Amino acid sequence: MVSSEVDTLVVQPELAELARIADWAEALAAEMRLPAATAFAIQLCLEEAVTNVVRHGLADRQPGRGDEILLSLQRRGDAVIVEIRDPGVAFDPLSLAAPAHATTVDEAVVGGQGVHLMRKFSQHMGYQRRDGMNCLTFRFDLPRPLA
Repeated sequence: MVSSEVDTLVVQPELAELARIADWAEALAAEMRLPAATAFAIQLCLEEAVTNVVRHGLADRQPGRGDEILLSLQRRGDAVIVEIRDPGVAFDPLSLAAPAHATTVDEAVVGGQGVHLMRKFSQHMGYQRRDGMNCLTFRFDLPRPLA
């Protein structure tokens, strides 16, 4: 399995950082020549996960405390591995049940779909709590070339 260098980005737990994260992921996707569908899936999962960290995991943080979110992205053979590490409240998104499907427009609820979307757009999602940090990992499989 061929492994590339790990690219990392450290961001502050603020929603304003989402634009910088998107630019970083887009540049890496172009550099790695990822298919558009894979690049979109990575962007979506990064945005959803970081938004959850900011809104829930670090919502009660003390300003100036130095809390940061560490993002890493690495191509490993026919897959891209993305990891998000944050010092927020311990939260395992894999423990959430799938949301109920609305059968009418009146039953539809805005929000609460982020974890479900991350599960759908990545081929694998893993979680660990290590050294006081949430470590959320995604694997995005790349399409195999046609023979």
